[in-house]
Order: sequence, then structure tokens, then C-alpha cells
Amino acid sequence: MKKLHYHLRQESTVKIPTPPPDAKQVVEAVGNMYHQFPFPPPQRKHTYRQHAVFVHQLLKKLQINPKGKLFGDIACGTGLMMLDYALEFPETRFIGYDISSKSVDLANKYFQKAGIGNRVHSFIKDITKLKDKEEFSYIVSWGTIHHLPNPKEGIHILCRALKPNGVLRTGIYGYYGNWERRIQLEIVDTILDNSMDFSTKIKIVQAWAKGDKTFKNTHTAPPVDIEDKTWVVDEFLHVWEQHLRLKDIVEWLTNEGMRIICLTDYYDKIISLNISDYSSNSVFIKRVERLSFPEHCHLIDLITRPYWISLFAQKV
Repeated sequence: MKKLHYHLRQESTVKIPTPPPDAKQVVEAVGNMYHQFPFPPPQRKHTYRQHAVFVHQLLKKLQINPKGKLFGDIACGTGLMMLDYALEFPETRFIGYDISSKSVDLANKYFQKAGIGNRVHSFIKDITKLKDKEEFSYIVSWGTIHHLPNPKEGIHILCRALKPNGVLRTGIYGYYGNWERRIQLEIVDTILDNSMDFSTKIKIVQAWAKGDKTFKNTHTAPPVDIEDKTWVVDEFLHVWEQHLRLKDIVEWLTNEGMRIICLTDYYDKIISLNISDYSSNSVFIKRVERLSFPEHCHLIDLITRPYWISLFAQKV
């Protein structure tokens, strides 16, 4: 499957692309990639604690008591985010799903070593085949939707797995905030060819990044470590990736009976969805306020151009 690498690269357009002819091929390629390069890498251990603290505070505001509840991380990768969640929520049970058996094994080893294996566990499961219905009180899907062959269907699957009043948190590459990164990806696509294996591609990308006087690793959040092979693959050599508009994600969530709570960036900073926070012109504000909520969000997306779209939404 290695040679599928750039054959599967999805060109990002303002219009959300339709699913590829062979979604199964995409899922298999993504699974094989993460089996070779499990993500997140060990250096990210205990870097997600601030996310868990932020979520704890938000659930408290929503009057949701996490004690005894079941939380899910879909897809959890090596489980490092779920590990920090579990430490923040000591009275909550956690289940993680991931397509990579190697990632799942690493996750469960982390949980056992931390002494929380009795209430936190990861399982091999493909999100595109997930049949869970009203199982979880909270779901985080961080860096997942944009790697699915059909993001809209992914949103449907996640929402279906939530209990009534349950909360979903997404983590999705934004379209308008990722144009610089798309340029970097096009550079990579241009200098590589499909006959190369991952090891060769990694070396070429590292050489380019280190020698390019204009290269910036700050177009990702957090900034990519160009010395780390796993990080290079995930950021620059991913087999399938789409950048999505806030408007579309909001529409998909709303159609699933979800209420949008708030939008944040990667670092939990609130991105206001109130147009008056971005303009002092009353005429413009009134025109925007007459728009539908998804179109209103579209204006916010164009103005703020978030690199990372992290939406909190509650099932009503």
C-alpha cells in the first residue's frame, strides 16, 4: 500500500469534494500508514492535559457530571490524549477506537503503566464501520474527520454514538487557515514521485525543510518537529487529507440534531461566533445577522481563518 501514498492525496477545494470511488482503499491506506507511523509520537505525552482541563470546565458549565459516565476518543491513535483525559477525570470510564492495531497496543500499554487500565481501554475499530448508538456522554474526535473518505458521514457516525445531551468535540483542519500549509504540501508533491517509499520521502522532506530559507513549521498546531519521522509523515506525507469549511461542518452537525456550543482553536482559545466582535459597522452587522446560522459561521470563518476548527456541539 505504500505506493498509494500520493495517488490518494485529495486536492482541497472551496467546494467540499465528493467521496472517492473507492473509500475502502482510502481507509486501508490510512490504516497502513498509521501502523507504520503510530501517532501521536511519545514526545507528545502529557501535552493534552490543558485540553482535558478546558473540557472539564465546559462540562461543568453545561451541568454535566462526568462521574460514572462513558467517554470516547474516536480515533484515539496511541491514546496520549485519552491518557490525559483519564487523569483529569478520575471517576470517568473511557473507551478509545482506532484503526491501527499498533496504535491500540501502544495506547493500552500507556494506560496500564499509568495504573488506569481498569477504566480506560482502547480497541481496534474502523470509525467508518462504527455502529454504536447512544453509547457515549462525551466524544472527542481530534484530527480524524479530515482523514476520512467522507467527512459528512463521519460526523453522522459520531453524532449517532452520542447519548441525548451528549457533547462532541471535533478537531478538523480548516480550509481558509491552511493555505500556507497547502502550498507546502504542493511543494512536497512536486519534488516527490509515487515510486518512492516512506523512508525516502521523509529524507527528502527533511532536507527541503532544513534548507528552505522560507520554511516555517508554525503553519501547524503545534509546530511540527521536522526531526521526528512520525510527525513528518503525519503533517507532510499523509495519504489522505481534506481541509474543510466551518459552514459545512456546522450544517452537518445541525442536521444531526446538534446544538453548536462554541468554537475554539487548537489551544482552546475561544473564537467568537458573534459578528459584532469583528465589526463596528451596524449596517454590515445587521446584514450578517439576517443570514442563516451556517452562512453566519461562514463569514466568521472567512474573517478569522482558523487553522484548526474545534467545535463543541451538544445533542438535543
